[in-house]
Amino acid sequence: MTQHAPPSPTTAVVLEIIAGILDVPQVTPDDNFYDFGGSSLQAMRICARLNKDWGVHAAPDALFESDTLGDFAAALVA
Repeated sequence: MTQHAPPSPTTAVVLEIIAGILDVPQVTPDDNFYDFGGSSLQAMRICARLNKDWGVHAAPDALFESDTLGDFAAALVA
């Protein structure tokens, strides 16, 4: 099993928001949105929450197109 560095503080916040919307205890940067049964409504809620709480513009398409949740989070801060 490969050990990964802990997520950055920004990534950790994004992952926390995603976990809350998906109603799961935790997600990791290596997880995929679809592995949790993520829906388009949940993607819109995640993006709306990121915009409201952090002023970060995120499009649901970016979440759908990202291979992992870590990739999605990294795209937000890039």
